[in-house]
Amino acid sequence: MIRFKHLRIRSQLAILFVLVLLPFLASEAITIGYFSRSLKETSERELTNVVRHLLRAVELQSQNVAHGPLPFYEASSSDPERPGKDVLHFLTEVFLSFRVGKTGYPYVIDSKGTLIIHPAKTGQNIIDSLDSKGFAFIRAITARAGNLKAGEVGTIRYPWRNVEEGEKIPRMKVLKYMYFKKWDWIVAAGAYEEEVYGVLDRIELYMTAFFAASVLLVVLFTLAMNRLIARPVVNIAQAAERMAEGDLLSQVSMPVGGHEIAVLSRSFNWMADQVREKTENLEAAVEERTRALKESRERYRNLVENTVDGIVTADLKGVITFANSGMEGMLGVGREKIIGRPIWGIYEGGIDQARKIMHVLRKEGNVTSYEMQLLGPDGAIPIRTSASILRDAEGHEMGTLGIFSDITKVKQLEGDLKKAQAHLIQSMKLRALGDLVAGVAHEINNPLMASTTMLHVLDKELQEQGPSLLPRVEILRRCNHRITKIVNHLREFSRQTIMEMEVIDPNLPVDNALLISAQQLMNNGIQIEKELTEGLPAVLADPNQLEQVFLDLIANARDALENVDGDRRLKAATGLTDLDGQPAVGICISDSGPGIPKEIQDKIFEPFYTTKDVGKGTGLGLSICYGIIEEHRGRIDVDSSPGEGTTFTIRLPLADLSVNGDAKQEDGHEL
Repeated sequence: MIRFKHLRIRSQLAILFVLVLLPFLASEAITIGYFSRSLKETSERELTNVVRHLLRAVELQSQNVAHGPLPFYEASSSDPERPGKDVLHFLTEVFLSFRVGKTGYPYVIDSKGTLIIHPAKTGQNIIDSLDSKGFAFIRAITARAGNLKAGEVGTIRYPWRNVEEGEKIPRMKVLKYMYFKKWDWIVAAGAYEEEVYGVLDRIELYMTAFFAASVLLVVLFTLAMNRLIARPVVNIAQAAERMAEGDLLSQVSMPVGGHEIAVLSRSFNWMADQVREKTENLEAAVEERTRALKESRERYRNLVENTVDGIVTADLKGVITFANSGMEGMLGVGREKIIGRPIWGIYEGGIDQARKIMHVLRKEGNVTSYEMQLLGPDGAIPIRTSASILRDAEGHEMGTLGIFSDITKVKQLEGDLKKAQAHLIQSMKLRALGDLVAGVAHEINNPLMASTTMLHVLDKELQEQGPSLLPRVEILRRCNHRITKIVNHLREFSRQTIMEMEVIDPNLPVDNALLISAQQLMNNGIQIEKELTEGLPAVLADPNQLEQVFLDLIANARDALENVDGDRRLKAATGLTDLDGQPAVGICISDSGPGIPKEIQDKIFEPFYTTKDVGKGTGLGLSICYGIIEEHRGRIDVDSSPGEGTTFTIRLPLADLSVNGDAKQEDGHEL
């Protein structure tokens, strides 16, 4: 499509003049159109008024006739004394005295198509008359007339050729009519449209002539502007083209006068002189700039090629357009096998992974520290990538840039750290077991003592009482069951385990921790309150490690309540909460102890930080708890005020159950 700025000046001038003239012509056309419509409406209104006046005359004359309707057209021929003769005669004179345009006239017809009053066909039935297209317009008039409301005027248009006048070409007629129900009369008046609207033809002729004159004026004005403006400007443009081709001696002739074109010509010649002066040192400047650009490009190439990170660019379709040597080493193939491949071809997650990255790019504008895996020569390579959208000078997107850092060693170190953490957790379990030995022994001795006593009584009374021993046997069974449950749970707790995630009831590890520590807490005079909400959603967790967290929090609460006089309470509660705006399960461990000062609350999760006496704590408990909860993608918070106790709140995300019942993490990967 040719743009306006690419047109020649004469064409631009013509377009500008037309654009200036168009609003005027448009307003003129709108005005004439509005005037034409108004004139048509006025002309048709006059035709309507004729019909209304004639109907009014008929209504007035009908008051002089007592009977009706009557076949008035017979009164003059068969019965001179018949009522209505004078009325008919009067109305006939009135109707025949009217003319519409040159050839139009009014007439009266009844609903059967018989002409009551007509200049030449009174008494004839024309119900089957057809217009020039074969349409039975009289039947249409008689059919519609009876449905007209009082005072309503009907309109019909039809082509008609007057054979009596020798017409060969039909012309369009317009007819207005009203219905007089009392006599079953249809009062009508019609004329050819060209007679009604004759003045419009003259207006359209004047408009056409005026428009043609306006166009001619534009053409003449454009030609004049071409001679006065376009031609000198073309001469300047041709001289500029010669200069662009290397003819720096090119000049333009100076027009006579002091007008703008002459000033432009002088300015052009002055500019040509300046260009000749400036180009004398241009080659040296270009060589210097080229050398600097080459050095800059070489520095950039060395920087990109020698970095250990992989650098890749891709176009808007995701096809790789560049890869550096770091990317070659990472993937184990030459760049000729990398360039041209789709970017998702090097992702272990394929196109789904690419879509996730592009989603973040579209939303945030860049991606930083995004961890994923590439397909390397020996398997998946864990990497951390940063990506951004490439744009051209105008800000339009032209592709993407990705920088990939191999974090294999980082992952190995993280694995080693997790192993060390597992050893620390095991050590904490052993410490917890040591603290719980006294309570567990007492817990086991109580049911064993009851069991021994009941067995002794049972030996004496077995033969004497018979069935009455059944309740005591049931007591003995419950005691033994309790012993078995406690011992088995201690065995399970003391066994060293790795992270084994499963879908569990969040109340289960809380119950187990309270079961193990209940007796020891009661021995210390601590009252236990449980508010565990039933029917909570499941969480994805390692029950042993969660149990370790709750046991450690309970042990800390026990130590905090050790020197408290009076009310000693520990409360465990569960319920629904939120985690980063998402539904979650909350577990609270609260105590009525002295609380934690505000100034150290941000330090309690730091490794080896402790407020306990030497030999009573290592400072690793809360740090390990914090790490375990983070591994579970949760969060642990503390809320404490001096003298008001302490509450630790753990928030765990809900387990995402797939259709087949398998648990999935929040990012959608199956465990």
